[in-house]
Order: sequence, then structure tokens, then C-alpha cells
Amino acid sequence: MKKIIAVIFSLLAFIFILPIAATVFFSFTDEGSFTLQGYADLLFDCFIFYPAFWNSVFYAAAITLIQLPVIILCAFGFSQSKFKGKSALFVFYIVLMMMPLQVTILPNYIGLRDMNLINTPWSIVLPMIFSPFGVVVMNQYMKSIDGSLIEAARLETSSVFRVIITSAIPQIRVCIFAVVLFVFADCWNMLEQPMLFLKDESLTTLSVFIANSAQYTGAVLFPAAVIFLIPVLILYLFFNENLEKGLTLGELS
Repeated sequence: MKKIIAVIFSLLAFIFILPIAATVFFSFTDEGSFTLQGYADLLFDCFIFYPAFWNSVFYAAAITLIQLPVIILCAFGFSQSKFKGKSALFVFYIVLMMMPLQVTILPNYIGLRDMNLINTPWSIVLPMIFSPFGVVVMNQYMKSIDGSLIEAARLETSSVFRVIITSAIPQIRVCIFAVVLFVFADCWNMLEQPMLFLKDESLTTLSVFIANSAQYTGAVLFPAAVIFLIPVLILYLFFNENLEKGLTLGELS
């Protein structure tokens, strides 16, 4: 039985890896022969690639860094506080998380337009700061922390921020790494928001560049896709152990 399960999981892993392997392979080939021409076209002839790449880095990093305190504070409130309507509010968070992106795009666009933020970096950063996904996930992690340490910290200080920093964060450090990786990957893969909210090509992201790669000269699609994979892959390699521990803790809670 174990061998059958191992074979099934191996086949599934192969299916998931196959598109990535194909992307890497085709980035180094042209009409069946090995070549680096695609990377040369991308790096030396397609200069819009560079601002698109660094814009993606900026948006993903800024959203992650700003969103993380919001996630921790909201999750701590849901897991430790008692107030009327908490369950209903959390259900609303879950419903909001499950909504397709297309449902929220129009309200976001109207709000950003009324605040004159369309075609600015804030049109990408601001709506993503309050994404419910991280709050829902972190709340599950928060349920497993030692409540006695929280109570002890409350006896020493009346500051909620000090309680969170000294007692809660050390217990969920591994989980924070996991959530950061998920949030960064989600922001890195954004496509609809920059396509709709940004008009200036100098503000566009790497995902939009790849989607519009046919507009540029040279075979830049596959090399750009390979480079697009690298930042998230590096983060995964750095935080792989923390991610596994965080997922395990989430399952146990």
C-alpha cells in the first residue's frame, strides 16, 4: 500500500514539475538547438524588463511588509479577544477570502479612482494591505499558542503591542515565515490589478510584461518566465523548514 501511495505522489509531483521543467527547457532552445539568444534578447534588447522586474519586487515586498503587522494584529484580536459579533465578523473574513478576484476588482477600481490613486503605486499596494487570507490563516496558528504566557504578559503591562511582541510573536515565529511566503507569492503573481489599475508602462509589473511578451522583439517569453520563478523559489529555499513547521502547526490546530 505504501508503495502505491509513493508512486501516486511521485506521479503527481512529476505532473506539477513538468510545466516548470518545460519552461526552463524552452528558454534555452530555438528550433531544437541550444541557444542563449532568448536571454540575450531579454537582458540586452528589452530594457522595459528591468523596471517591470523591480516594480514587481517593490510591490510584493512593500505589500508583504505592510500587510504583516495588520495580519498579526487582526489575528491576535480574533484569537484572544472576546466581543459581540466576533464569529460573524470572522465568517465575513472567510467569505471575503473565498470571493473571486473579479468580484472585488470593480469596487476597488471605483474607490481608487475617487481617491485619484489610479496609475500610482498605491493603486496596487493599498487594496492588498487588507487582504483577508493572511488573517484567516494566522488566526488558525494563533489558536495553538500558550495562553498562560499571554496572561502573564498582561499582568506586567497594559500595552497590547508589548504583549504581542513579547509573548505572541515568539510563539508564532515559524508561522509568520510561512504566511510571509504565501503573501509574497500571492503579490508576486498579481496580474489583473496592475493591468487594470496601471496605465504607465514604467509602473507595470513582470507578470504584465510576460502577458504582453508578444509585443516585444525576440523570444523573451520563456526566459522572462524562468526569471519570474526565481524570487519565490529563493524564498522557498530559505524558509522551507519554517514553512513545513508552520503548515504542520496549522494542521494540528
